[in-house]
Amino acid sequence: MKSLGLTYDASELRRMIVENPELPLVIFAGENVYSDDYTSVACTDVRASIGEVLDCEQQVNEEKIYCDRTDFEDDLRIHLGDEFDGDDEDFDDFIAEELKQYDPYWKKAIIVYADN
Repeated sequence: MKSLGLTYDASELRRMIVENPELPLVIFAGENVYSDDYTSVACTDVRASIGEVLDCEQQVNEEKIYCDRTDFEDDLRIHLGDEFDGDDEDFDDFIAEELKQYDPYWKKAIIVYADN
């Protein structure tokens, strides 16, 4: 017989939870998890880290949940670039003001990624 590799060493995740009991869990399932054939799928590739999640509706990229402020800023610059008429310094100030609106929605969390 051969193991299916279904069990996950959760010691790192357990440590994160014990050391950060106030943090919520955010769980992302990778593209290889989805199946029309089953109601649930066991994941064999599971990783966890402490990070930030942008927890609000946004129009920068409605299909994306941001876990990186720099990535969000880059996409925001692209998204708003056509709307702005001014020089580079003014654009930087404009973007900085836009980013401030999102500050309250960046939530620290234990982020779990599961895939196959």
